[in-house]
Amino acid sequence: MRKLFLYLILLISFNVTSQNFKEINEKLKKYPKQITAKRLAKKVAKDFSSKEGQAKAVFYWVSNNIKYNLSAYQNQSQKRIGFSYKNEEDRLQKIQAIKDSIVAKTLKTNKGVCEGYAQTLAKVFSYLGFENEVIKGYVRNSIYDIGEKLNVPNHAWNVVKINNKWVLMDATWASGAVINGRWQPNFNEYFFNFPKKHYLKTHYPKDKKWLFGMKLSKKEFYDQPIYSSDFLKTNLELLGPLKGIIKTKNTVLLKVKNLSSFQTVLCGLSSYRFAKKPSLIYKNDVGYIKITPTKNCNKLFLVVDGKIYIEYKLI
Repeated sequence: MRKLFLYLILLISFNVTSQNFKEINEKLKKYPKQITAKRLAKKVAKDFSSKEGQAKAVFYWVSNNIKYNLSAYQNQSQKRIGFSYKNEEDRLQKIQAIKDSIVAKTLKTNKGVCEGYAQTLAKVFSYLGFENEVIKGYVRNSIYDIGEKLNVPNHAWNVVKINNKWVLMDATWASGAVINGRWQPNFNEYFFNFPKKHYLKTHYPKDKKWLFGMKLSKKEFYDQPIYSSDFLKTNLELLGPLKGIIKTKNTVLLKVKNLSSFQTVLCGLSSYRFAKKPSLIYKNDVGYIKITPTKNCNKLFLVVDGKIYIEYKLI
């Protein structure tokens, strides 16, 4: 009964959040598809009275009206923008001009990569009077990134102070995903105010200030399995393995707390076309999942109720 009650509470909470965004969208549908940051801020300020409502409205509009520029991402290089400056004030002005240029191009074309999403949010939030920052840092996009520590940040997201509380958000990841090499828009509300307890499972800031006091090294971040937002939305907790690289071709044992016998659990393996049903034992609120990969298998996916929850690299 306790598990069922928790599940119902989570479901109700999720539906309430969804309804909030649906109500917000009813007003946003009337907004023009192309708009300046300043005009967007003015319209949001007029239509939404609360700070939380304004923040959600801006986040939702940007996530749903900016298409991820996959070709720009695939063809980008690590070029640095160089400029000369007379003093600190001149330097800051030129940096802001570069950011403003990114925002203007993003809103004019309705396309961008993570920097475009993040700088656009930051610009509109600033017009609305929010204290906010763009966070540069690291994310992992697939199992090939597990254990492969980057030296140069590969992503940008936002942190905004709402009612004296820092709120994390990632409009890029909220806007959709790459499926079979093509960008598929699909709003994911998880990435508005995503919980700090799960923050470092998906994002790692370059500036340690935005670790919020949590102790995790960049190496430890990269060594984790890949967690999907579908998993992080639930009350499930991975107890092991907590390393994303499994150095065995023998039986793998996954331990997941709060896993229910009512859920359909499968394991996807790179050597099989379809997911397989593993051996399952439930004991003391923990599900013990056993699967034996084949010799040439290098990927393992935990699939629950048809959704990929966790990904591992096998070596």
